[in-house]
Amino acid sequence: MAINPARAILRQGKTALFICDVQEKFRQAIFQFDTIVKNSTKLINALKILNVPMLVSEQNPKSLGGTIPEFDISGAKGPFSKMQFSMCTSEINNELETLCDGQRPESIILIGVETHVCVENTAVDLRRYGYEVHTVADCCSSRTQEDRLLALERMRDIGCHIATSESIIFKYMRDASRKEFKTILSLIKTPSPYTGLVPVSRI
Repeated sequence: MAINPARAILRQGKTALFICDVQEKFRQAIFQFDTIVKNSTKLINALKILNVPMLVSEQNPKSLGGTIPEFDISGAKGPFSKMQFSMCTSEINNELETLCDGQRPESIILIGVETHVCVENTAVDLRRYGYEVHTVADCCSSRTQEDRLLALERMRDIGCHIATSESIIFKYMRDASRKEFKTILSLIKTPSPYTGLVPVSRI
């Protein structure tokens, strides 16, 4: 599907980060959990420096625990407890209307678990509601790599932009002359670990 390049832009003041259900009880079950935590931590810290608003959900936290302590979600909206798989609950939808300095965002950066369940259901709903969705592949996972990869393909098919954590950071920052650039550079000087999302023959 050809996508208008203008739709792929992450605009200052028009972009938000959704952190979907990265909770303690998933730690032992999710494929490459430690890797997605490292990549997500880098992304979250960079976007905090760049003042991107964040919103956090937790799936059935009484059973699955809270958001992992590695994530600095201070200042984020939530965590919002949910039972449905999509993050687009009525409570979160209401928050979305004013999430970006009193206005609705146009683009959502989406990370979390599981890729083929809560992340994908969230992406589908956000696309239905007219948002541009940037799913960060190396910050999402499932219990199996197969479910993860197929879910990313399905999200691309419905018009989501499939990205990596570093591509999102640079896309949002846009310019090395920004005052935050040197600080961001210290976060990304170590390359992200290989995740198997791209076959070795292509890297």
